[in-house]
Parts: sequence; structure tokens; C-alpha cells
Amino acid sequence: MNKVILKDLDIRIQKQFAAIEQNLKTNAQYAMELASGLLVRNPGCVEIRRILRRAQKSVLGTSKGSFGGLFSGLMGGPNLKLIESDPVAAMADAEARLSKKYSDVGAHKQLAAAAAKLGLWDTAAFAHEELAELEPEEISHPVAAANAHIEDHEYDNALAYADLKLKTFPGNGELMEAVRKASVAKTMRKGNWESTEDFRSKLKDQDEATRLEQASRVMTDSDSAQELIANIAKRIESDTENLGLYKDIVRQFTLTGDYDSAVAWLQRGRMTPLGRVDVALERQEQELVIRGLEKRIKAAQAAGDTATVAALEKEEADLRLTSATTMVERYPNDHNYRFELGSLLLNLGRLDEAIQQLQVSQRNPKLRQSSLLGLGRAFLAGRKFDLAVEQLQLAKSELTLMNDLKKEVIYALGGAFEAAGKEKEAIDEYKLIYTTDSAYRDVSKRINDFYAKSAS
Repeated sequence: MNKVILKDLDIRIQKQFAAIEQNLKTNAQYAMELASGLLVRNPGCVEIRRILRRAQKSVLGTSKGSFGGLFSGLMGGPNLKLIESDPVAAMADAEARLSKKYSDVGAHKQLAAAAAKLGLWDTAAFAHEELAELEPEEISHPVAAANAHIEDHEYDNALAYADLKLKTFPGNGELMEAVRKASVAKTMRKGNWESTEDFRSKLKDQDEATRLEQASRVMTDSDSAQELIANIAKRIESDTENLGLYKDIVRQFTLTGDYDSAVAWLQRGRMTPLGRVDVALERQEQELVIRGLEKRIKAAQAAGDTATVAALEKEEADLRLTSATTMVERYPNDHNYRFELGSLLLNLGRLDEAIQQLQVSQRNPKLRQSSLLGLGRAFLAGRKFDLAVEQLQLAKSELTLMNDLKKEVIYALGGAFEAAGKEKEAIDEYKLIYTTDSAYRDVSKRINDFYAKSAS
């Protein structure tokens, strides 16, 4: 029996599937009957099996009853002889049992084992996922589901499911091992390194292998980077708790611009003993996610897809704000996070909240003048001109060199005076920039307009 994908089936079958979906909302019993008939004719299609389960849950319920777990083990377990002798018949028998009682644990186990025997790993994974719902305290079910997804070469599904279950079973070694296996397999497939023989044939000699072992080396050539990534992934298989290796593979994926893979491997690294206590990794993960979004925004801009650009830019802004808020909550004494959050809030026009954060971040000498500039802009946006001038003058007095930051401060101070109706004071500030950098923003135009106005 071969695995079948719904979209590859005859269009008439796809229409029948759509009809089942529609009937689920109004007549679950009829939907169950339709799905059962469709599955008999297409037993290799897991999508049909999934929609049948939805109907069965609606009609039959999901409760095992007071003694369900006991009697399923003693009386209604999987038929091991049938699985071994005729797995196709074993699957059909399991479905017949489930049509009477969805919560028949033994029937789900029989389906999983028979499907695995036939190489229908997507069906086996699904059966184990259903078992995990029926017996949520039993760790073997999600482990088996994740491993079945790996056998099916659906590595993203394995990673997503294992990550989800790690929230229920944090730190579980078997789930973490499944995550690592899926990550390695996904990486090897992406670089076409699945074959060990082919992998080794690409290593010219032992000296080359040794060179590739040096994971800290920067690889800029795409082929070389993929070669090194594959090598590191192989090493992780035998040294699963080596945080340095995870950092190395993250670095290489970052260099190639594959931020999604970099994030996935960084998340794996954060599961190691050292990774759990390395606070810098959380920040790095957030930055990589944002860089991935920025890359997608540029691609959408190049394609002229304005709707996607707008959606991605909003997603990026929301993510930056959420990340900054989380970091401040977690590390309230870190003024860098306070400054970042305050700056984001200021850009969003949430002035009172921005002021609170920037007032704290100014306590850090390295952030003081930048924080004062932010406070000045916040007060200016809130039309508190005297307070804006006060903060900006203070920042100006503390900056001795006419660097970019001081120019920003002086320009903002000129704007504050101008907004307050004090044109002369504003021009005096713009002149300070004009005499050292006449090309800065629009100060040249402002100065020329002022003198032209004075001469008329």
C-alpha cells in the first residue's frame, strides 16, 4: 500500500472530501459515514483518515470511561498476530473498532503498528498523535509520533510536534533526541548530504576533513558553507549537548542568509544544559527572527507586493515590541533593554510609556545623552516644549564633540524652539550645525530662508 496525498487523487474524490467537511458542521453522523466509505477506497490517504477522526469525535465522543484504560489493555489491545500476518487487514480491523468507539486505545495502537509495518509513516504518526490526546500523560506516544514523522521525511512536522510536546514534557530526553534527529536530517537534505557515502566522497582527504572540523572558520562560499554545515550536523549527532557546535552551525546558517534554519538550530542549542543558562541566546534568537523578517520584506518589496510588505512590516514591528517588552520584564535592571523599548514606544506614539523607559535608561552613562534626546523628542511630540528644550539643552551640554549624536540633539533642539515659536533661538541652533556641516539634513535651506527673509 502506498502513501497517497489528497491533492493527487481524482477531482471527484476531492469534491467528496469537501462535502464531508461541509457536513461536519451540520450532520456529523452523515460525515462519518461518507468518510468511512471514502477511506475504504483510499486507505493510504491520511487526510481522509484525519477528517474521519473529527467526525468520530463529534459523534462518539472522546471519553474512555471509568475503566477504559484498564480494559483496553486487558481485552481490547492490538491484534499482534494480525498486524504481523496481514497489516492491511489489521488497519481495516482497527478502523472497524474505532467506528464503534473512538477512544479505543488498542485500536489506535493497532493502526499505528500496522501502518508502520506497511511504511505508511504519515498514518502511523497520526495514530500516535491521537493516542497522545487520549493518554496525555504517556510520553511514549508523542515520541513515537515525532519519530514516525522523521521516518516519513517530514522533518518540519517532526520538529513542530516535538517542540509542542516539549512544553508539556520540558527537558524530556527522548523528545529532544527526536528534535535533534529531525534537525540534522533536515539540514543534510537541504544540502544534499543525506548519503554518508556521498558525504564522505566530497571530503577530498583526511586533511580536508580536519579543516572542515574547524567550525569557527568563516565560510563565505555557498558550497563550502553547506559542506561545513553538513559536517557540523554530523558531529552534533554524536555530541548532542555540545553548545559550541550549535553556535557554530547557527553562525554558518546566518552567514548564508538562511535565518529560519539558524533559528531552528539555535532553539535546539538552547535545550542543552549550557544553553538553558545562556541568557544571550534568547536575545540572539529574537534578532535572527527579525533578520529573517527583514529579508522577506526586501523580497516582497522587490516583487512589488505592497500588501505583503505592509503585513510583514507590521509583524516585524509587533515582534520588536513584544521582544523588547519581554526582555525588560525579564531583566528590569538592564538599561539597554529599557532604551530599546522606550525608543520603540516613542516611534509608536505611546509617549507616556516611552518617557518612563527613557527616564530609567538615562541612568546608564553610555545611554544618557541618547536617552535625553529621546525624552526631548517625546516631550516635543506631546507639545511640552519647555520640557523638551530642557532635556535637549542638557544633552547638548554634555556632548563635547560635534559628532552625529550632537548634531541630532541640536537639530531637535532647534525644532523644539521653532515649535514653541522662538524662531531666533531655533536659527541659532541650526547655525551651530551649519558652520560645521552645511549638508546636514535641511539646515542649509533653513539658514538660507532665514537670511532671505531678513533681507526682504
